[in-house]
Amino acid sequence: MEGGDYNTISGTSMAAPHVAGIVAQLFQKAPAASPAQIEDAITTTAHPYAFGAPYAGGSSYDKGHGLVDVVAAASSLP
Repeated sequence: MEGGDYNTISGTSMAAPHVAGIVAQLFQKAPAASPAQIEDAITTTAHPYAFGAPYAGGSSYDKGHGLVDVVAAASSLP
């Protein structure tokens, strides 16, 4: 952008490339893992997160599963 300005954007279209890269790393660590195992590793090790709202009581459709912890997800795979 002109003058060194920047903008912050969010949403699933911004998260998708990051999660795709994480999935690739997890499959590299555990090539025999099933897609379900990879998904479980990501969702069960995520840190709940919300912008100013309590995470409890909402669904994963409201806030997602949280912030991905790649190291924890990789460590949880066989």
